[in-house]
Amino acid sequence: MMRMQPLAAIGAAVVCAVGLGAPMAVASSGGSAATITLSPTRLEPGQTVSIEVDCTAYNTPRPSGVSSQAFSSTVLLHPVAGALGHFSAAATIRTSVRPGSYTVAGSCQPDDARSSGFVTTLTVGRTETERPRREREGVVGPVRTGVGGSTYSASPGQIAAGAALVLGAGGTAVWRRRRAGRGGADGVS
Repeated sequence: MMRMQPLAAIGAAVVCAVGLGAPMAVASSGGSAATITLSPTRLEPGQTVSIEVDCTAYNTPRPSGVSSQAFSSTVLLHPVAGALGHFSAAATIRTSVRPGSYTVAGSCQPDDARSSGFVTTLTVGRTETERPRREREGVVGPVRTGVGGSTYSASPGQIAAGAALVLGAGGTAVWRRRRAGRGGADGVS
C-alpha cells in the first residue's frame, strides 16, 4: 500500500506538468474508475492534444487505443515511465475536421471495455486565419474603383486636341532622329 502513494503522487505531478497553463478535461465513464485527461481541451485543426489515462484501479491494465472522429486514426497509449497504471499519448487533430465537439474514448481493459471505459469531450475551433479574408479584413462588399476611361464621353474638340498632341510628339521624335543622324548629336548642323 505504501508503494501506491508515491506512484499516485508521480502520476499527479505528470498530469499537472503536462497541463499547466492549458485547460484540461478529466472524465470517466459510468461506473469506471478509469480517467482520461486532455490538454488542452480546445484546439484548432492541425494542433496536437496531450492525452493522459489513469488505469491504476485495475491490476493489469492493458488500455486499448484512444479514438475520436477528430483524430485521423486510433491513437496508441504508451506506459508512463515510473508511474504504474498511467498511460499517455499525443494526437494530432485532422486538418479537415469541422469545428465542433468530439468524443474521445477508450478503455483500460479491452476485454471489459464497458466497466473500464473512459470518455471525455474535445472542442475543435477555427483560427483567425481560417476565417474568410473578407471577414478578417472587414471588406463586406465590392470596392468602388470606377471602370477606367472606357465610359468617359469626350467632345470632338477634345478628341482632336488629343490626337494633335500624339501626332506632334511623334513628329518631333522623328525630326530629331533625322537631324541627329545628319550632323550633330544635338540635332543642329
